[in-house]
Amino acid sequence: MVAWEPSLRHLRAFEATASLASVSRAAEKLHLSQSAISQSIANLETSLGATLFQRGPSGSFLTREGETFLLRVSRALTRMETALAAAVDTGRTARGRIGEPMPGNVTSAQISALIAIDDHDSYSAAARALGVTQPSLNRHARDIETILRRSLFRRTSKGKTTTRHGRDLARQLRLAMNEVRAGQEELASMSGDSHGTIVIGILPLGASLLVSQALGLLSKAYPRLKAQIVESPFEALLSWLQSGRVDVIIGTLRSSPFSDEFSQEPLFPDPYCLVVRKGHPLCAVDTIAEVDLRHYEWILPRDGTPRRIAVEALFRSFDQRPHTIVETSSMGLTRDLLLNGDRVTLLSRDQIIFEDRLGLLSTLDFALPRSTRVIGSIARSDWLPTELQKRFLETLAELSQQHSPQGQGAA
Repeated sequence: MVAWEPSLRHLRAFEATASLASVSRAAEKLHLSQSAISQSIANLETSLGATLFQRGPSGSFLTREGETFLLRVSRALTRMETALAAAVDTGRTARGRIGEPMPGNVTSAQISALIAIDDHDSYSAAARALGVTQPSLNRHARDIETILRRSLFRRTSKGKTTTRHGRDLARQLRLAMNEVRAGQEELASMSGDSHGTIVIGILPLGASLLVSQALGLLSKAYPRLKAQIVESPFEALLSWLQSGRVDVIIGTLRSSPFSDEFSQEPLFPDPYCLVVRKGHPLCAVDTIAEVDLRHYEWILPRDGTPRRIAVEALFRSFDQRPHTIVETSSMGLTRDLLLNGDRVTLLSRDQIIFEDRLGLLSTLDFALPRSTRVIGSIARSDWLPTELQKRFLETLAELSQQHSPQGQGAA
C-alpha cells in the first residue's frame, strides 16, 4: 500500500480544464487562481511523463494521452465524490453541528490513511506501509472523520481499525484509486515504458493450467507485463474482487445468481468425474455399482463449493452414505490421499490432467447425477479493463476453444 499519487487537487484541476477546454474557466469553477491550475496540470504531466493538453490562444485541448487519462480520472472522481457524499453522517450534521460537512475537502493523504488502516487493521502497520509517522497517520484519520462527521475507525484488542462505514468507504475509494492507476498504466503503455499489470484470482482447484497458458502467450505480445496470481477460497477472492484487490477471478462459475455487482462469463465446460489412484481395485470392475463405491472411503471437497454440491447430489442417490473422513480443497493433499490409499473423490478432468498423463490417477466409468462444471471468469460489472487485461480475457477465450467439445465454447 502506497499513498495515492497524483494528488486529488491535480486530478480535479485536470478534469475541470479538460471539460471546459480552458484554464481560466477551470480556475473559476474550482475557485482557484489560473496559476494554481496551470501549476497543478504541469505537475501532473511531469509525474505522468505525458503531455495532456495542446495549449493555444483559443483554449487547452486534450491530446490523445489526455483523452485516455480523462476517462479514468472521470470514473475515479465520480466514484470518489459519490462515496464521500454518501459517507456524511447527515443525522449528526442536523443535530446542531457547527458548519456543514465538506466532503470535497478530503485530501489524498486522508484517503490513503483510511485505506491503509482498512488494509492492515492497525494504525502502526498502516503507518509503516505508508512510510509516515503514526502521529501523522492519526491526524489524517481524525481529519477525515471530522470532515465527514462520521466515525470511521474503532478500537479492537489489536488496535484501531475501520468501522462498517469505514470499510464501505475504503472499498469505494480503493476502486477509485485503481481507476487512476489503470490510467497511469495506459499512459505508460502508450509510451512503451510498461505494458501494465493484472491481478488474477484462482481457486485452489481452479483453472491454473489455463491461466498459465494464457499468460505465456500474453507475455510474447506484452513482454513488460506484470501478473500477480492470488490463490484462495472463493469467498475470500470474491471479497477481494469487490474491493479492487483482485481484477478478475478465473475458476468454477457458481449456479446461484450473483448480485448486479458481479458478472460471470463462461469459458468452457469441464465435467466432473470420479477419481482414484492408478491400480485401484475399482479400476478392474467392468460395471461399477453403487455398492462398490460405498465400500471405499471418500475424500470430500470443502462444504459449500460446487464440487461438494455435486458430491452431495451423488450421495443422495445412494441408499447409504459412504464413509468419509477428510474434507479438503487442497489439490496437493487430495492427490496424496488418493495415491496412498484406496480412496475415491470427485474432481474434474481438467484438474487431474497432469496426474493422468503421468499415470498416477484414473477416472471411473460411472454416471454422475450432477456432472456440470463450467470454467469462466468473474469480474465486477462496472470494471473497465485496460488493453492488457482485455487481451488476457480474449486469450483465455481463445484457449478455451481447445477445451470445449468439438471446439464449441461453454453454453
